Amino acid sequence: MESLGQRLHPLTPFVKGWGYFVVAAVALVNNEGLRQNLTFAGIGLGAVLVGGILLGALSWWFTKWQLTGDAIRVDSGFLFRRTRIIRFDRIQAIDVAQPFVARLFGMAELRMDVAGGGKNDGKLSYFRYEQAQELRTTLLVRAKGEQAAEQQAAEQQTEAVAPPLLTVPTGRLLGATLLSSTVVGSAGGLIWLIVATTVLNFHVGLVAGVPLLLGVVQPIWKQVVGNHGFTLSESSHGLRTKRGLFDVQRQTIPPGRVQGLLITEPLIWRLLGWSRVELDIAGVAGQKEDGDDEHEGAQLLPVGERTEVAYVLARVLPGFDLSSIELHPAPARAKWLRPIGWRYLAYGVDGQVMVTTRGWVSRRTSIVLHHKTQSVRLEQGPIQRRFGLANVHVDTPLGPTDAVALHQDQVEAAALVKAQADRARAARRTVSAPVAVQTQPKPPSPDGSNSSAASPADESSDR
Repeated sequence: MESLGQRLHPLTPFVKGWGYFVVAAVALVNNEGLRQNLTFAGIGLGAVLVGGILLGALSWWFTKWQLTGDAIRVDSGFLFRRTRIIRFDRIQAIDVAQPFVARLFGMAELRMDVAGGGKNDGKLSYFRYEQAQELRTTLLVRAKGEQAAEQQAAEQQTEAVAPPLLTVPTGRLLGATLLSSTVVGSAGGLIWLIVATTVLNFHVGLVAGVPLLLGVVQPIWKQVVGNHGFTLSESSHGLRTKRGLFDVQRQTIPPGRVQGLLITEPLIWRLLGWSRVELDIAGVAGQKEDGDDEHEGAQLLPVGERTEVAYVLARVLPGFDLSSIELHPAPARAKWLRPIGWRYLAYGVDGQVMVTTRGWVSRRTSIVLHHKTQSVRLEQGPIQRRFGLANVHVDTPLGPTDAVALHQDQVEAAALVKAQADRARAARRTVSAPVAVQTQPKPPSPDGSNSSAASPADESSDR
């Protein structure tokens, strides 16, 4: 054991907890009763500050990290003890990040992409910036060897001067966010509420507009601020993204670990030729942390034109051309189940992937690699049986990709299940896959539907 029980930076409690103090201060200021009694308000704010400092100090005191022969161990918690053991051979990438407040104090945190772990499982904060860099180098040597550590250090030095493959303008980010269905709907509802309350004298109350206001502000903050300066570059370890105004985030997309992609095209975006591309990365995407969407994956392109989408798809999947795949639409009788959106239900297959499309208001195109398919299943409800239709699900690990061929002819659907299972087995035998990681398949379908499944992931059946 080379390092026993080292603590993090002493200012860690403040950097992590300053936001709670600000929220408490705003709540006290906005309370009319407390504004009339400033002494009581000051005592309450001081109590919040002292209590936060004490709790943060306790958490910092009981949090220690140490390096062992094959892992980094982190012990935390003063009421409920938690131990994280991150093995070196499970670390895929390591970045040093400086959130806005930490940057003011010269502090940084380590962000490790750990196979099979969530977004927060590989975080360790905070250190002095120089100490974080030294620890990153040490972990890289342990995980990948000295040559890999030196190579990544050289890449970091050239990253600032090397031209990126693609950059997303901030103006496009703002325009795409303002034209998203969430912001448009929330803004429309907020305007109606203001007019109804102030002009038409409807006693609805402006308090009801808080959720609508959040529906406008939150997407703008998340997309414009979170994706500010989005760049896509290339390194020896795969594609690399960089984004963020206050909290700069970097992520490496290792070749061979992409399991699926999702292209999203909201209605207004389609008129402008814009799309968003997300992807599943083995052991990284699809982990729910800190209020994130349960199926949120890694962003490959927050918003891009059709030519840019085709470019990044070809970079992730060499030789792939989405426009060349022939799509098989759902039969016309599917309109009895989806009167408007049935025209957008289709699937297609080539030698590398299976593609499914659905959605009218927000079109979703899911792309699943054959050799990453975990299972294929057919589902058919009672109404679908009446019309001779069925759904075909291609299961992948948790993430944004959700490949479902909806309301296909039941005979064609049964043939598709068998054919896709065969394609997946053949692809897994011929494609050289990276080191296996632990993944969690999508949850099973709701009870009450008939289903049959073929599992290409079980290689023992081929032997």
